[in-house]
Amino acid sequence: MENILTIDVGTMSIRAIIYDVTGKSLFTSAFEYHTIIGPEGLVEQDTKDWVEGLAKVMTEAGKFAKEKHLSVEAVSVTSQRASVIPIAKDGTTLHNAVTWQDKRSVDMCEQLIDNMRLQNIYRKTGLRANPYFSLPKMMWFKQNHPDIYKKAYKLIGVQDYIIYLLTGNFKTDWTQAARTMLMNIKNFEWSKEMIAVSGVDKNKLCELCPPSSLAGGLTSAYAKKTGLPEGVPVLMAGGDQQNAALALNVLSKGKAEANTGTGSFLIVHSNKVAFDKKCRVLCSASAVPGKWISEAGIFNSGAIYRWFKEQFYQGKDITFEMINKEVEAAGVGAHGVVLLPHFEGSAAPNWNPMAKGLFFNLSLGTQRGDLARAIIEGIAMEIADNISLIEDMIGNLEQISVAGGMTKSALFNQIQADVSYRPVVRKANSEATSIGAAMTAAVSLGIYKNYEEAYKKFVGTDGQVYTPNAANHIVYDEIRKRRRELYDAINARGVYASFMRNIL
Repeated sequence: MENILTIDVGTMSIRAIIYDVTGKSLFTSAFEYHTIIGPEGLVEQDTKDWVEGLAKVMTEAGKFAKEKHLSVEAVSVTSQRASVIPIAKDGTTLHNAVTWQDKRSVDMCEQLIDNMRLQNIYRKTGLRANPYFSLPKMMWFKQNHPDIYKKAYKLIGVQDYIIYLLTGNFKTDWTQAARTMLMNIKNFEWSKEMIAVSGVDKNKLCELCPPSSLAGGLTSAYAKKTGLPEGVPVLMAGGDQQNAALALNVLSKGKAEANTGTGSFLIVHSNKVAFDKKCRVLCSASAVPGKWISEAGIFNSGAIYRWFKEQFYQGKDITFEMINKEVEAAGVGAHGVVLLPHFEGSAAPNWNPMAKGLFFNLSLGTQRGDLARAIIEGIAMEIADNISLIEDMIGNLEQISVAGGMTKSALFNQIQADVSYRPVVRKANSEATSIGAAMTAAVSLGIYKNYEEAYKKFVGTDGQVYTPNAANHIVYDEIRKRRRELYDAINARGVYASFMRNIL
């Protein structure tokens, strides 16, 4: 039986998973790391973490395949999006990766808007001018570190870097390029207009290919290092969120998924380019070649829960399951504690890079479990806000499929259902991104004729359904209104900008 090795490079870890073509996970290896959080909105990643992590998970996967006499038909790579790494021609990285959460390029976004109206940028690229995306970071390097910019042979993303390590080639795919602000979202080509207005050299961009394209074969050096066959096809599966959408059956109109890992992303399928009149919902390339997705994201969700565990729950024996028990004991509404989860700025619907995280309504009676509960409820409410935003564009969403690390918690899934007042469905395997990458490879290799067939084989129709509780929803609906009033009051008075003015 054919087997596919997926490489999933997330913000908090890199994972290698071997799947057979029925979607059964045969082996998993993971390597965790932390981002580097600095002053002035800096969020970076040491590229050595990916070099070390990739070697570890690939070697362990190769050893398992050899011991079990498994053939590996392809390596399918998916990753986080919109980070930037300046790299020399010989593969030397010239700076830490500037990640998608980084906010140092606010000034570059203002330059872009001054030279090309926000609406024009949005209609050209499907994106807003925001530090979230790659182009402002590239401009930051050119303006603030011209020596690094000049030395850089390419300015690449995380998936592109992994592809280079495995194949020696500099290639990217439409789904990753769709997060750069440099690709024309209508024709999937590098935009001459965006390149001209930004001043970024086109020759510093990777070769642009459709998702699921062959990037090359595994190099002999990497084959020797890992024990995998030399020349095994390495495929560009594309962005992590687009692949998660495949595994959650977001393959036709009206279906939506909410994937909650480091951040949270609500995605719907589209057969055409779709724009929001207020530029709040992003339009990106789908992992299905020639299709699109509409997306509303949250920068920080699972990352906040991880931060809270590390800061407020000391001891190696503390698990998220133990924290979840305190969350459950806190009860609906967290005894009045409210969270605005904008720890590294706000994406949809506010699009405010100056926004910051906030616990509100604390008292001397507030307990640790209340804060933990407020985190989960705050994330669920932010997701619900984005559901409403998407529905304004495309109409009613009857059901939300969910995946990601936080959805391992049944309580979180039930809270999502109660807040949004929609059934929430979680599949048995929460590793939606890697399953989507395996599906992509299976279709690309001709094992299955299309993504719908691959979905039926890899995932099937079964899943845990969480039905909304009407009484809980009434409480949450009132809290959502208060959260909106709280954010609007802070933002309207310029508090965020005042606090950040001396930092950025």
